[in-house]
Amino acid sequence: MPNYLNCENPPTLNSSDILCVALAHNEALLLPEFLSHYRSLGVKQFLIVNDRSTDGTDDILSKSPDVTVFTPREGSTYKEHKRFWRAELLDQYCAGKWCVVPDIDEHLVFEGMENRRLPDVVSDLEAEGADAVQATMVDMYSDVPFNEAQYTEGSLTEAFPLFDGPAHHFRLIAPRRFRKKYPTPDHIVFGGVRQRLFMPLDICGKSWPERFFRRASTVNDGFGFKSKSGLIAHLARTLIKPRLEKRNLFNLTKVPLVRWRKGLFYYNGAHALSEPMNVSREKMALLHFCFASGSSGFEHKAERGQHAEGSRFYQEMLDSDKARRSSPVFKGTLEYISAKSLGSFIGRNLKQ
Repeated sequence: MPNYLNCENPPTLNSSDILCVALAHNEALLLPEFLSHYRSLGVKQFLIVNDRSTDGTDDILSKSPDVTVFTPREGSTYKEHKRFWRAELLDQYCAGKWCVVPDIDEHLVFEGMENRRLPDVVSDLEAEGADAVQATMVDMYSDVPFNEAQYTEGSLTEAFPLFDGPAHHFRLIAPRRFRKKYPTPDHIVFGGVRQRLFMPLDICGKSWPERFFRRASTVNDGFGFKSKSGLIAHLARTLIKPRLEKRNLFNLTKVPLVRWRKGLFYYNGAHALSEPMNVSREKMALLHFCFASGSSGFEHKAERGQHAEGSRFYQEMLDSDKARRSSPVFKGTLEYISAKSLGSFIGRNLKQ
């Protein structure tokens, strides 16, 4: 694999350090909370690709002694090469190590994190024989319309304390062709506030297939599709398959904690891995602060066109003017106080 990144001062790493690998483009607003959160979890070193930022991201990264900054080489772009950027850093610095691979707007949360840090988690994972942990992205929001949401400073969970509960997140087995290339994990989770408001699905009616699907396919029953509950969920999906085909699903499944093997690849974002892995029975969550910049954040990503399908999802969200001007709060909205607030998003996968 060719080298896509430059680094003026390559890091010197301790073999026992838990590393964090991330990509950043104009993330000055969220970087302080991002770094603080992962330091509190026990991350010792950050390897961050600064993708041509112009908003002060450079200054924040350069003033952080535990951050090593990498920059893309000429001709290398986020849209075309982001999976290679991650793989290059992970292969060179993280082979055989446990590492966290979040986006800058994602905060990893797990059971007992008030008294349990990542080194403790890793010890538990190794005792279990696991190589990876799956997590659900939980979109966080406030009680104001997205057009009016704007984070400035301070705690992100205080600024955006609300989320759609586990009962409003559903799982599907990933398409067979996709699983052949990216077998870990074997499913996707979808739902949450973005799906509900911007790309709603016809699965919330009172017909028995819809009710069966909602009951059998929530994340409350775990994730895997090799168990009895997983097979029932797959059956439920077949009953409403026409309603899901050709629909835009926000894939909320990620694999943000992994013991890296050289030669692995992530699928674009950290949604799936290119080899079968021993996935832990422990479920985690990524608090996803995707509304921190309000509509201006959508506009920037849509204009940049560097995300999936030319940032089509962001453009469609911009076009949904009514949804952006409406309150996101509904009967299934929950408030985040601590990790325990997440309920069955985190904890042990009892029926896997």
